[in-house]
Amino acid sequence: MNWLTNFEQAKEDAAKSRKIILLQFEMENCGGCAKLEKLTYPDPKVEKDINEWFVPLKLDIIKDREVRRNFGAYWTPSIYFIDSNGNSYYHFNGFLPPEEFRIVLRLGLTETIMPRGRYDDIIKIIDLDIEDFKNNSSFPKLLLQRELARYIKTKDNSLLRQTLKDIQKDFPHSLESKMNYWDL
Repeated sequence: MNWLTNFEQAKEDAAKSRKIILLQFEMENCGGCAKLEKLTYPDPKVEKDINEWFVPLKLDIIKDREVRRNFGAYWTPSIYFIDSNGNSYYHFNGFLPPEEFRIVLRLGLTETIMPRGRYDDIIKIIDLDIEDFKNNSSFPKLLLQRELARYIKTKDNSLLRQTLKDIQKDFPHSLESKMNYWDL
């Protein structure tokens, strides 16, 4: 992957390519950063997802203080999903192995494009390789995100209601099973 190291350049590239910036804050001797480099980023599926959907950017949390302050970053590694205007819509802190990282890539991307009305893209992105994530604890979040996009697009709540029932049955301890969308 070709990681940029300049925030302004990443914003320009994101605007031109219509992609989202995937910003990783790192620092020297960061153990989680080293694990991302060794275990997560070399995964072919992670690499494909990043190259297809993102402008990858790495910044040093100490040296790039101004950018860090804009996002309130305090940990490494921390991953931010940023539009070409420099607005962040989703972030997480810490190392994740490949499968979990791919889920977070989907959640971060879809949270960033949801306000732009790209509902068909959200559904397509989440459905891509969804079978890979069926046994993951974050699977209910993916399902809910997909159905929220579909509901906002169509105003038909039948699939959202059914998905919530399925989540409550299949993942009763998930946060998503506790959410109340029944007043839709």
